[in-house]
Amino acid sequence: MADRIISRVQEFYCWLEKLGRKKEAVLVWGLFAALVFGVVTVMGTLTSGFHLVDDWEFAKYVDWMTLEGRSLWDCLGEAVGYDLTMRFRPLYYINRVLMAAVFGINLTAMSVIKAAEIVAALVLLYYCARQMKCNMVYAALFATTVLVGYQSAVWWKLGPQESYDIMMFALGFYLLLKWLRTGRKWYSFASIGAFFLMSVYKEPFILTLPFVGLYVLYEEMQGKKVTFLHLWEAVKRRLPYLLTLGFIFAVEMVLIVFVIGTNNYSYVGLDESVTMEQYVQAWSLAAHTDLKWYVRFGFVLCLIFLTYWEQFKKLGWEILLTLAVVVPQCISYSKTSMTERYLLPCVLGFAFFFVVVGCNFRPLSGKRRVAYLLCLLLMLAAHGRVVLREAAYFTYRGESIKTMMESTLELVQGTDRKVLSCFAPNLEGNRTMYYWFRLHGYDEVFYWEEEEHKINRSFGPREDEQAAFEEIDVVVMYNQEDRHWCYEPSLDLHDFEEINCGTITMYVRDGIE
Repeated sequence: MADRIISRVQEFYCWLEKLGRKKEAVLVWGLFAALVFGVVTVMGTLTSGFHLVDDWEFAKYVDWMTLEGRSLWDCLGEAVGYDLTMRFRPLYYINRVLMAAVFGINLTAMSVIKAAEIVAALVLLYYCARQMKCNMVYAALFATTVLVGYQSAVWWKLGPQESYDIMMFALGFYLLLKWLRTGRKWYSFASIGAFFLMSVYKEPFILTLPFVGLYVLYEEMQGKKVTFLHLWEAVKRRLPYLLTLGFIFAVEMVLIVFVIGTNNYSYVGLDESVTMEQYVQAWSLAAHTDLKWYVRFGFVLCLIFLTYWEQFKKLGWEILLTLAVVVPQCISYSKTSMTERYLLPCVLGFAFFFVVVGCNFRPLSGKRRVAYLLCLLLMLAAHGRVVLREAAYFTYRGESIKTMMESTLELVQGTDRKVLSCFAPNLEGNRTMYYWFRLHGYDEVFYWEEEEHKINRSFGPREDEQAAFEEIDVVVMYNQEDRHWCYEPSLDLHDFEEINCGTITMYVRDGIE
């Protein structure tokens, strides 16, 4: 039975490898486009609207350009300038302001672009693996291992920067591989350009640049004994590229550490106030949640590798390259560990070692090769189930928020009725309420401060204005179905009718229709 399975797998490989380049390209683009757009369309994430998180910024920029009459240039300058006081991601905010200028608050159009970025990233990762001598099956597994799982939230969430950055990393790495294979210099220039654009979009991806430099040396050292002389010769052959890459890395790290400062990165880095026990607890939790399938299947895959111990010991370069991706990310997220989108780009290291290296590990054969491939497929299946579950929740939450906002607007538009938003401590939720209602011609939203038991405007030119609870006509808050829920506001709501909107609950004062 096992021999028959092996035979069928080999026949399938042979059939795939006989496809021409054009047919392969059509198959790959079609497969990944069907996968991504199939998920976001069927699961409904494309049309799920606002989610009381980062997407409120689109409403803010549209508010600036329409209600406040600011120019596009002024909006770009303020958005980028403000972000540079805290973070280093200028291209991210340039992109967001331009998207708002083009699409307004049409989040469906933006979601289509986000999904297209994921399709492009998957295709580019696939061709990176092909350049690294993987067959079509392993190349597809490499791409999907990187982007299918808890990190697939970047397929539909409009706030995370990882979708653009993983696409630019894949583009830069593909161009690098083409340069190393063909020697054409324009590939090297284009590769540097892609890596630079990647590095100014989100900071963790800057930490992938040392991996890129090491990979260049790895390619130059193929078939050679690792000695100082051979390494120095490899460095000299690729010195302009390595110096340029190193310069980008050094300048950006100096800017972050000494100019912008690292105090604003509250969720990353080492911290003396955090005990070793807390670090262990955080990573233990991650190993049982978002990292669990990588940990479990990674353990089995390692055991299969170790059955070839003598040959496995020769994978020093490959292990070093893997660590060059994984270790910097683990250190960066050592306070909170990695969850959801923060798995990127760390999982690149996992996929490189267990898929690319595994595919090219010649001793791996027979039943152990089948078992190895089966593990990768089962891991992908487990992560696929995660994708569907998370997409379903995202859609449900978005539709809940849409129902709440549209129902509330219908009750208050054209009246002097007041709305109380109780989404703090999630200030992004309150900001969404402020800008969305302003753009729809209503500006009587107030905000509840639980600790001070106070009702303020909180935003805009009248932010210090307060209101008594007796003046409030509609109250909106999270309920326990929402992942942002953390408490019940201490408000007396016995004069209000409760209306459930999924993960959001509305309270409408008695007598209002």
